[in-house]
Amino acid sequence: MSNEQKNTGLAPVRTARLIASLFALMGMVFLLLERVLSAVLEMASGGVALGLARYNNFTGRFAAQNFSEDKELLGLLKEVESLLPMADVALVVLLVIAVLLILVAAAGLAFPRQMVHILVATKLLKWQTGTDAEPEGASLGEALERLGNVPLKKIALPLACITAVVVAVFAVRSCNETAQENDLAASVRDMQEQSLAYINAQKGYFAKNGAVGNAKALQLVDSVSTDYFDYRITSSRFIAVSKVDISGCPAGSRWSVSASAKGVFTMELALYRSTPKDTNCVKLTPDYKNLGRAR
Repeated sequence: MSNEQKNTGLAPVRTARLIASLFALMGMVFLLLERVLSAVLEMASGGVALGLARYNNFTGRFAAQNFSEDKELLGLLKEVESLLPMADVALVVLLVIAVLLILVAAAGLAFPRQMVHILVATKLLKWQTGTDAEPEGASLGEALERLGNVPLKKIALPLACITAVVVAVFAVRSCNETAQENDLAASVRDMQEQSLAYINAQKGYFAKNGAVGNAKALQLVDSVSTDYFDYRITSSRFIAVSKVDISGCPAGSRWSVSASAKGVFTMELALYRSTPKDTNCVKLTPDYKNLGRAR
């Protein structure tokens, strides 16, 4: 009966593989958590960027200054924005832990005997003397000194640190690129909303006064500068100039809406929407020339 129990029990190699499988499972759980948090963070970043862009224009600033709900919402958006860097760090930590666990699992499955030696040396696993539970093969010192003449234990920590740093750098860069893309997309939407606000303001003013209004008449701010655009309203024109490269659309590109009154006996409002000639800018705002048009 004792021999049968020994044969059906967990041998050291099987034990190492079982432990490695548990490491792999934990690594996949951490990786799943990282992916879920990344998706939530992406949505949160987009929502915060869109909300802050909304409160960065004239109507948004007016609402935040005069309505308690908007003021409270703006404060909440700023609080969430301050927490986003911490979420980025959490993403990096989860990813590094997941990668390290999966690497340990892969090493354990590939070299189970060496993993048993390490588990025994770290007192995570105990051998029973006088039984056949002890694995055959190299000793712990020999297993740890297989990489040429350089002891593996002397380079294991530097290699682990380098791996962790590389993974962290790529993870942080990926998070930053995603956040920047969301900010750029939100800034482009805000630019088009600013243009549409000018168009609607001109239509309303012309319907009442039969003339084209300037910024003061339209009750709009004559110049606004954000991280990505400079806005300016002249006597009869709205102009938006990009300050940075946006998806291949170069800095200094200009979008504009010109307003004029035309006609002899009956005056009508004419609006001319202009986009940069660069094809990347056209792709960036394909519907700009249809802003404010009846559909």
